[in-house]
Amino acid sequence: MEKVIGLEVHVDTFEGMRRGVPRLLDLFEKYHVRASFFVPMGKDHTGWTVKRVFTRPGFVSKAARAGVLETYGVKTLMRGLLLPGAEIALRHQPLLRRITDSGHELGIHGLDHVHWHDHIKHMDRDRTAKTLDKATRVYEKLLGAKPVSFAAPGWMINAHALAFFEERGFVYSSDTRGRSPHYPRMGGRTFRVLQIPSTLPTLDEMVGLEGKDQAALARFFARSLTAGLNVMSIHTELEGNRWTGFLASFIEQSLARSYRFVRLIDIAASLRAHGDLPVCECVYGTVRGRAGEVTLQG
Repeated sequence: MEKVIGLEVHVDTFEGMRRGVPRLLDLFEKYHVRASFFVPMGKDHTGWTVKRVFTRPGFVSKAARAGVLETYGVKTLMRGLLLPGAEIALRHQPLLRRITDSGHELGIHGLDHVHWHDHIKHMDRDRTAKTLDKATRVYEKLLGAKPVSFAAPGWMINAHALAFFEERGFVYSSDTRGRSPHYPRMGGRTFRVLQIPSTLPTLDEMVGLEGKDQAALARFFARSLTAGLNVMSIHTELEGNRWTGFLASFIEQSLARSYRFVRLIDIAASLRAHGDLPVCECVYGTVRGRAGEVTLQG
């Protein structure tokens, strides 16, 4: 598969769903781009992230580089603290339908984004399965179909979740940072659900490290593309907000260099139909520009 970009859209918050998704849908329509959207099936508790100031070295500096207040807004930062958590998927069923009706893929991005991100590493089998089962039931209620794809919040996963995906017949999941698609091995077990890792850094990781100018950052990301398969994760709170110009510039540069934007579900179908893939260990580690751990392709 030559010169392909899988664009993976992460929705993390209620406002990211309400405001960012429509902006991205309009942008994708303009450039005839198809992407894979991943939406939390539960509530927005972004305010819970305040504890990361004390638990994650580098969190404050990374947040400052990305501009937390400008990115999320006061209301979002209060959800789970002074404001109740808002249902992200349940309150946006027409928008979910618009995603799929526009030809994009829709997968699950956890239940509660913050809780998953901060606790999944140590969740036991029952708690993991209950969380994923609830998310799956919400998806089925709203879409009238079974989910076949998952992207882990914060690129954090455990072996119990991978087992759940295998048991429920998921086609693939995108839970890791790495180099290439593979079958994951974790906790001493190999899983036959395809893993499609994010191969590029994210915008919030690179802001400040590779400049702050949108055009310059777009050039950096365009230069980072390989001649094969690239998977880029974007966020509705960033690229669907004040960084839309960056994404538009990146898309234009990529199209000018003959890259094709392909949904991850189509990439998975192609990979499953054409030959064997390696088995790679899933390990916890760090990546440049991000505070805290992620799951890596070992």
